[in-house]
Amino acid sequence: MKKVNRVKKYREFKEIMNLRKFKRNEIYSVYFKEKSLEFSRVGILVTKKNGNAVTRVKIKRQVRSIIDEALDYRNEKYDYIVAISKNYSTEEFNKNKTLLVKLLNSIKEK
Repeated sequence: MKKVNRVKKYREFKEIMNLRKFKRNEIYSVYFKEKSLEFSRVGILVTKKNGNAVTRVKIKRQVRSIIDEALDYRNEKYDYIVAISKNYSTEEFNKNKTLLVKLLNSIKEK
């Protein structure tokens, strides 16, 4: 994921999350908003409940790799915030991947 395709600022996170448009499963909550630029952007939200800093960075790396495979940033309609619950386990990467891809595809179909 290129840095251009990331939501970084607190104001942008709040803007997307305050719309209250989201889909959820047991691990992820994905907030979305119509994109304002010509390309889609993604923000990843991992709290301290997920573990120490090393664990949180590992989770972010894994989620970024999943999103890179699942999204085409030019053809998307939305900006996304992916919030990760404390139920995320780093051991079952394939399960986490399928859950996130299903969730993103259900948002695309909307």
